[in-house]
Amino acid sequence: MVLSMVTVCAVAGCASGAGSALGDEPRDAAGMTQTEVAGLSLEEEFGLASERYVEMQGLLEEAQLQISDGSWIWIGGDVLPVMGGANAYGQAPEGAAEENSYFFQTSRNVTLEGAEGERSDLDPMLEYFDEKGWESGTAEIGSEFEARADTGDGWWVTYTVRPNGQYTVAVYSEVFWTNDSSAVRFAIADRDAPGFPDESVPGEYPPFPSWDDLVQP
Repeated sequence: MVLSMVTVCAVAGCASGAGSALGDEPRDAAGMTQTEVAGLSLEEEFGLASERYVEMQGLLEEAQLQISDGSWIWIGGDVLPVMGGANAYGQAPEGAAEENSYFFQTSRNVTLEGAEGERSDLDPMLEYFDEKGWESGTAEIGSEFEARADTGDGWWVTYTVRPNGQYTVAVYSEVFWTNDSSAVRFAIADRDAPGFPDESVPGEYPPFPSWDDLVQP
């Protein structure tokens, strides 16, 4: 069912990171607590980040294919997570801050022939959201229209249409706990080859680096 954006945000308040009224320790987008994460090594956190990156790319690919299986333009690199806290989608768990949480995000642009940013152009994505059983809503932002869905398991998918015919699919995670967001980011960045594609078809993306990769100069 397609809901208003206000309703979606209300639903997001009960997202995975909110914790329960019984006083349970707040859980992140993966259902983990800070205590559980505290027992992980940096290498283990690196491995979890790799799995989350792949999950994000799978969500992105499936959403892109609802619109076009052609080439999509990259807006920026998406291997590095973003420091979390209040910056992420959904409701961050209590105590989440930039230094102890992070989230992933990715987006691609496509220019569709004859597209002019009509509100009805959101319909294929809204139908897809409904098929998935995700809570979704729409918003008008200036001259743009956006559809947004909460997957219910820590991820958000958005689709934006514009009058210039350039449309965007994006995927965001809610926050994941970490022992040190800077350490995780540096561990990834030090092993990641620089650069990213200008364009790619859905499902094509650079692999996440391996813990055993040589540190980049």
